[in-house]
Amino acid sequence: MNDHSIWTFCYARGRIPNDMMGGCPVCSNQGMTDIPMAYSLIVSAPGAAQPHRVLVDCGFKGGQSMTGSRFQSIEMPEVVLAKVGLTPADIDVLVLTHLHFDHAGNFDAFPNARIVVQRTEYERWRAVIDALPDRTAGKGVWELSSMDVDVLDQFTQAVEAGRIELIEGDVEIAPGVRCHLEADSHTFGSQWVEVETSSGPHVIAGDCVYWYANMERLWPPGYAQGNAWNLMGTYRRLRDLVGVDHLERVIPGHDMEIFKRHRNWLSGLNPVAEVHLAAGEVSRLT
Repeated sequence: MNDHSIWTFCYARGRIPNDMMGGCPVCSNQGMTDIPMAYSLIVSAPGAAQPHRVLVDCGFKGGQSMTGSRFQSIEMPEVVLAKVGLTPADIDVLVLTHLHFDHAGNFDAFPNARIVVQRTEYERWRAVIDALPDRTAGKGVWELSSMDVDVLDQFTQAVEAGRIELIEGDVEIAPGVRCHLEADSHTFGSQWVEVETSSGPHVIAGDCVYWYANMERLWPPGYAQGNAWNLMGTYRRLRDLVGVDHLERVIPGHDMEIFKRHRNWLSGLNPVAEVHLAAGEVSRLT
């Protein structure tokens, strides 16, 4: 059994219509809600035979939302990771759950990281954007509503340079840390990350789960660029993995509840959640 510490960081904040996250019609006509833009850090237990530091997603470079407003309280990775005493250079592996701008935009900020994404995610987004008659249309066009074309072009250069590892399917990317492909769910090749801990499996879901409510009531969100039926299958698999009495062990992509269901503290502009501490790990909570 491997043990890991897990922290989840809010790196920016936004306001989104309730039904975009919670689903239509159950969350329709309920106004706007505050959401965190988030990513998570996985660190092997002190004294591990093969220590590793895995970052799951990395945030955006710019803060423009598809709704036309800007995200608030934006913090870049060097500021975010400093909250637990690390720098971007300390990251060994960067897992991108998918290539939407708010999860993959800062992929090049980690000089020593092996960068991992599902092959189908990259290749199908590349094909979509290459086929667009106008690549400059911006986030007002559905195909580009969650994409930054310039970042994908830079990503392509990194792929061609051998900087990116395109994986296929379910892959263990470090001892006790496994990527699971959920094809045609939130996006073409979204994936979630299973993490072994002393208290049982935890999951960094990316946008395979927006809110705990999606899993709890088995209701997909109003915005996705994939297949809602496949998302329903994802929710059931995650419920079975962690147990319906322990859904807090799943970290959704954009839920302020993360910072209520876990010990947390405010650092700088945004909160940090202490999701799990491995044996021997020191809490940063003061």
